[in-house]
Amino acid sequence: MTVGNLNLTGRALLAPLAGVSNRPFRVLAISAGAAMAFTEMVSADGIVRSQAKTLAMMRFKPDEQPIGIQLFGADPAVMHEAAAITVERFRPDLIDINLGCPVKKVVRKNGGAALLKDIGLTRRVIRAVVTAAGTTPVSVKMRSGWEQSSPVYIEVARLAEEEGVSAVTLHARSRSCGFAGRADWSAIARLKSAVSIPVIGNGDIRVPEDARRMLEETGCDSVMVGRAAMTDPLIFRRINQLLSTGVEPAPPTIPQIVELALVHARLMRDEYGEQRGMRMMRRYLGWQVRGIRGAAKLRPLLFRVETLRDIERIFERYLGAGAPEPSAPPEKLRPGA
Repeated sequence: MTVGNLNLTGRALLAPLAGVSNRPFRVLAISAGAAMAFTEMVSADGIVRSQAKTLAMMRFKPDEQPIGIQLFGADPAVMHEAAAITVERFRPDLIDINLGCPVKKVVRKNGGAALLKDIGLTRRVIRAVVTAAGTTPVSVKMRSGWEQSSPVYIEVARLAEEEGVSAVTLHARSRSCGFAGRADWSAIARLKSAVSIPVIGNGDIRVPEDARRMLEETGCDSVMVGRAAMTDPLIFRRINQLLSTGVEPAPPTIPQIVELALVHARLMRDEYGEQRGMRMMRRYLGWQVRGIRGAAKLRPLLFRVETLRDIERIFERYLGAGAPEPSAPPEKLRPGA
């Protein structure tokens, strides 16, 4: 897929996940074959005010590329300045505009999915970011609308194309749906027919076969994977294998899950230090062992780890006990972004 001047290899992208897609997680996804990774959503106000925590979220290294930095905000002037700072200081491969976040603390400030209630403001925000980005491609990630009864995604995508946006991602649910019910993939197909820029489909991709079906049923150019990657960052490799060979790859084995978790834990330690990194790692460990037998007893132990060695010992004892292979697909995740 070509997005502006950016050429991507592969058809599965890691979604921007609030509180999840930090540097270690992005490294895992890219190394597993994600065609592109995105930062967590970043506040335009925080960028303009030079808030240290905000700027830290935007830093990346070559092993995370291609990478997009996702911005959210509702003031066109602030979004313009934030995009200009982003390009000048960080030089990402792409800037993404968040028009989809449904959480209250974002929409209360008219950001995220709330922009879908004001199409005129949406256009001004998009124009401001595209103008500031210069040659850096800009994409938009959006919901289908603010309310299920009032879809605006085609109108927004068309105006985005008019304003110079290079690609659009549709999470095929309205803001009012949250993460409930099924994503309406037919909306992705309608969007693909309505615009000439690349369309990225998002919503309910839980296993590689879902990615293949979405591509075939909707005609979208690529798929974006979010919550499923939280349980299995290797899903990108498995999607790539299915698309290239036509053969459904086997789910990860327990030794593979353990090894991936240990690699992730080392990345977290290197990035954040052992004490902070291992405490941050607890939630990822809980996600990564879901669906394996004995997880109900394993998770409470992992939620108390303080050091990398704690994690290694827990998994050594678990594997030494002859832990069996998974007998069912991973449990449904609680939505994180």
